[in-house]
Amino acid sequence: MPLAPESQFINDIVVATRDNSAGFLSPTEYREGMFALANALPVPDFLCEHTELELKGVPALLISPPQASSAVMMWYHGGGWVIGSVAESLSPVDALAAALGCHIISVDYRLAPENRFPAAYDDCVTAFEWVRQHGADYGIDPLRISVGGDSAGGNLAAAVAQKFGSLVRTQLLVYPVTSVARHSDSARQYHEGYFLDTPLMDWFIDQYTDAGQRTDPRVSPLQADEFTLAQVARAHVVIAEYDPLRDDGFDYATRLRELDVPVTVDHHDDQTHGFFSIPHAIPGAVVARDRAVAALRDYL
Repeated sequence: MPLAPESQFINDIVVATRDNSAGFLSPTEYREGMFALANALPVPDFLCEHTELELKGVPALLISPPQASSAVMMWYHGGGWVIGSVAESLSPVDALAAALGCHIISVDYRLAPENRFPAAYDDCVTAFEWVRQHGADYGIDPLRISVGGDSAGGNLAAAVAQKFGSLVRTQLLVYPVTSVARHSDSARQYHEGYFLDTPLMDWFIDQYTDAGQRTDPRVSPLQADEFTLAQVARAHVVIAEYDPLRDDGFDYATRLRELDVPVTVDHHDDQTHGFFSIPHAIPGAVVARDRAVAALRDYL
């Protein structure tokens, strides 16, 4: 199917901006550009209460809908481990918390290249451990912790789920990066002309990792051994067709299914990378969110 009109419009803006730049921008310039794009889009009213936290030195935001259950989802934002923040991802995550009816703790992990691998992973692990120890102080059941994230955040969520095994209730992986050690068929198919293209993804990987680190399961969850993968929580994987990371999501879901881990896959064949984060502008994002809620709510 062709790209949905709303996604095509946003995709064209991003691609035109990238094509007009002289090569790759600096991390600071990318952060400023994406922040400006995020602020150019309309933002709906927030539905939840927000409380700033510091989880053993890691900044985070507790997002609590009215009459929230005692469950919590740890959320890790996208941005190639280089850009993005809790503030920029707040609107869609606030709406997700309201739809799930549970707390979300959005983690402001350290960014590359100032803080390379495993800094972001370590921050996400630290945050998860802190919630296990102190979550009850905020009405959170430490036995009801799930993980979720989009893109690089999906990568971190999958890696944290592998680290903690049965301590994770469920995982929401939105077009996750699951291997930085290869170029898949979708990375070749959608090499250029899209919200995320393969050269930009490679640039993100270079900012975050050294070549010798790229088969480490903490940065390439697809590389984990069968014993580790067989212990992870059930997963809901959201995939966009027009995305170099399409096969990362499909291949990871396939490996989990082969090991009898329950997995649901939601493939959007008219969307590109990033759509899930723009529910106020892309109707397909609301569809994806509602399907994720339906798939996961009973397991939180």
